[in-house]
Amino acid sequence: MSDQISRYYENYDEDGRLVRDKAHLTEYLTTIRYFDRLFEPNSRILDACAGTGRYAFYLADKGHIVTACDLAEHNVKLIKANTNAEKLEDAAVCNALDLSRFGDNSFDAVLCMGAMYHLRTNELRYRAVSECARVCKPGGVIALAYITKNGAVLANINADAGNMDALVKILDDTDEGIFFCTAPCEIEDMAVSCGLEKLYNITTDGPIYAVGSKLNNASEENFQKYMLYHYRVCEDPGMLGAGLHGLWIGRKS
Repeated sequence: MSDQISRYYENYDEDGRLVRDKAHLTEYLTTIRYFDRLFEPNSRILDACAGTGRYAFYLADKGHIVTACDLAEHNVKLIKANTNAEKLEDAAVCNALDLSRFGDNSFDAVLCMGAMYHLRTNELRYRAVSECARVCKPGGVIALAYITKNGAVLANINADAGNMDALVKILDDTDEGIFFCTAPCEIEDMAVSCGLEKLYNITTDGPIYAVGSKLNNASEENFQKYMLYHYRVCEDPGMLGAGLHGLWIGRKS
């Protein structure tokens, strides 16, 4: 599976995904809003699933001490080739399932912004979250990004709804693709079982499949008004299953 994931990201514009248009920017702006709210100045942060470093570079620019890791060597090469690479403490190929290169209680915050997208069994997901918790200091913050089951179904319905049989496999955990989706309650149960205390569980992009084209046509002023609305409702439990991307944020006991 690791090889499949790596090949996927070799052929996908992960670097541009979060800033591709206003619809995708919603996820990025919401995520950094919560990071800015929670991370103490000059925090030592591990971005354990850094992709091409979009969050890692943002946090380094804010004055944090950031180590970026990713499973895909292609992504790490892009991080190291970035003109701002020297702002990071380190960048390396690393699997969130095995963070043994880092000692216990090494970081003030740990970001796991991709592993939950791909780990299909509870055992593997528990191992990844446990590793993130191990390297995080007591009282530190851990962020777990995930794709919601219901949001994935709604986002991928064909124009004539002719693919519903295939989409139901997402709900039943029988879809055989490289992506794995999670219900908000499932991510909460997983985090709590690893000894983490919930701070927030939010939808970072909301019902983007329904409003995305409208946002992309919006003026900057109207987009900012939408974002103010989104910030008001993104913590509402009733919105979690409607969003495509979720973010669980907690604290290590």
